[in-house]
Amino acid sequence: MHSSLDPHPRAAVVGRQPAGPRRFRARLLRTLGLLGLGAACAAPGQSLPPHWVHYAQQAGTQFQAGLGHASDPAALRLQAWARERVARQPAPPLVMRVWLSRGGRVERLEFGSLGHAQADADLRAVLMAQALPAPPPDLRQPLVLELTLDRPPQPAAAG
Repeated sequence: MHSSLDPHPRAAVVGRQPAGPRRFRARLLRTLGLLGLGAACAAPGQSLPPHWVHYAQQAGTQFQAGLGHASDPAALRLQAWARERVARQPAPPLVMRVWLSRGGRVERLEFGSLGHAQADADLRAVLMAQALPAPPPDLRQPLVLELTLDRPPQPAAAG
């Protein structure tokens, strides 16, 4: 399973990757520092604190590792679902809201449905199980991340 992380947060336009071979990717594109559902993010022309961006990149690496885990049944089911689903129709980006404890444990996770109850449950299980580093004390929560599921590579044929 191959996944990649876009290490550069995008503040303005969040788009899909250019056409080409699709892979299962967990891309952390940005953290906005939203409070609840109301936008309390940096004003136009202001940038996010670098330590928030760095933390979002760390969180993305951990989430990405969980999504690519080859021995986690939930991750394997999600990979199989993504292969089949995205082969028929590309999935739109999924916005996730993540609330963390002071120690970095995922306490709450919200995202729109993938349209398949088992895939929703598997995504939730994989992401809730991730051990993240402790967030910066001043990080606004929830952490808002965008996940894009593209088709993972087919398993190699034996023989």
